[in-house]
Amino acid sequence: FRILYRDFLVRLVDLEVVYSGGDPMNLVVQFGAVLGAFSFVLSLECAYIRHAPRVALWGFEEFLLRNTIAVVGLFTVLAWNALLPERRDSLVLGPLPIRLRTILLAKSAAIGTALGAAVVALNAFTGLAYPFVIAPDTFSGVAFSVGAYWTVTLAAGLFIFCALLAAQGVVAQLVSYRVFLRISAVMQLGALVLILGSYFVAPPLASPARLNAPESQRWLSVLPSYWFLGLFERWEGSTQTAFTALAARAVRNLAIAAIVASVAYALAWSRSLRRIVEEPDIAPGDRTRPAARLGSFFAAKLPARSLDRVIVLFTARTIARSRQHRLLLAILTGIGVPFALASVRSFLMGTYKDRWDTPNPPLAA
Repeated sequence: FRILYRDFLVRLVDLEVVYSGGDPMNLVVQFGAVLGAFSFVLSLECAYIRHAPRVALWGFEEFLLRNTIAVVGLFTVLAWNALLPERRDSLVLGPLPIRLRTILLAKSAAIGTALGAAVVALNAFTGLAYPFVIAPDTFSGVAFSVGAYWTVTLAAGLFIFCALLAAQGVVAQLVSYRVFLRISAVMQLGALVLILGSYFVAPPLASPARLNAPESQRWLSVLPSYWFLGLFERWEGSTQTAFTALAARAVRNLAIAAIVASVAYALAWSRSLRRIVEEPDIAPGDRTRPAARLGSFFAAKLPARSLDRVIVLFTARTIARSRQHRLLLAILTGIGVPFALASVRSFLMGTYKDRWDTPNPPLAA
């Protein structure tokens, strides 16, 4: 168990993509230092909002939860290919006389350690400073607020992880391993764009009027940070009616995601470990298939020179087959597209009065 735990923990994130030196300890220290520094800066804000009305603090609470969801989501995307069994696991662990329960426990412990460390580093200072802002001036009140904050924060991170793992695990059980590798790459890119997009583009709804407005309900139904904001406020004794429905949604969706992820995760390791050996990896596709002919058609029309067409096709097929290239593309796309959408959020929501097709600063940004 200890050997597998250490091996899974080191291989959880693709170091060759994230960090050129490939040193796990340096990566952990740098990653934790960045999250801890961010938490320290946010904790300084607690001194300025200590005497603010409780309603005015809802936006700050939602922002803290949104940070946790984004960080855990990014970590899950970076560890996307290491969550479920891959070819190396099948070739090495398959023939060994190791019980499946030991493998599952070691893998789960490694994932839990990494996720817990990320959440703790991100909330190291805010998790202690903010409860003092909202808690009564009693030891029991402070202890309850600290416990509620950390419980809800860990639950928010656990939800986004389980939701992504459940989606990946269900697809792995429905298709062959070769097809899963292709679909998984698209899912990884989509998950990163979705996580960062919701982080940048999510509208501010943390006020009594906006929480109860009919036009806000569509956003509230798809933004997990507001679900767990409702759960936290309900535990803190808030009487806002909108928080009751949001808290119930948080508990229900967390339970569904955890159950589906657990079942799919167990099935992936019990059924796929030997099946992977018998199935091919991503291989060159059939050029006569409609999708391949359509791609070749567009590649032939865009560049004028044959050498340029070769470069375009080689680049596209390299990205399709290489895990590292796909992850780099996912990171750059996931950062660029949501950041661009955040600049034109007022146009998307219809709050900006000028036309989008005329010169204006937001669209230029």
